[in-house]
Amino acid sequence: MANKMKNKYGNPQKNIDALKASEAAKLAKEVDKQIVHNHVPTDRKPMIMRILVLALVAVMILGIVIGAVAGGVF
Repeated sequence: MANKMKNKYGNPQKNIDALKASEAAKLAKEVDKQIVHNHVPTDRKPMIMRILVLALVAVMILGIVIGAVAGGVF
């Protein structure tokens, strides 16, 4: 009778062990994610600073080109 019940419902100890193993795997995965998230250096410059620097460089280059053309004409 006990064998029939065991076959019908499965081995509860195996189910408990499998559940514990899956929980441990989930926790390990979360820890790995946190480690990667904490140790990967991120770029701390905001996008607006990049845009401002590129705009400033473009204005400087344009000024040099206009100055060279105007200086060559006169």
